[in-house]
Amino acid sequence: MSHTPPTAQLYRGPNVNPVVFDRLVECASSSEIPVQINGLATAASNDAAQLQLTRGGVATGLVCIPNRYMHSPVELVSLSDLDQAAELIARFCLSVDATSDFTP
Repeated sequence: MSHTPPTAQLYRGPNVNPVVFDRLVECASSSEIPVQINGLATAASNDAAQLQLTRGGVATGLVCIPNRYMHSPVELVSLSDLDQAAELIARFCLSVDATSDFTP
């Protein structure tokens, strides 16, 4: 039986800024963090939709963690997936500086 490497999930869709998405993919690639890319055809059912539309708008990205039994007392996630997602978000944050421009 082969082992699938842990993954964070990155989404493209109406609430995802393409520049943020590209930078997340670049950070994952340069850090050898495996990611799975998914599409989202409608507004995200989390805070991303509201964040994106706040005031003048916020450049938003979606980094998700695969899980089972969502919204139940026995929801499960892989700790490896959690670590990989946290590492990706941290590396993304470190890549942002005063010259970063998220205008698509």
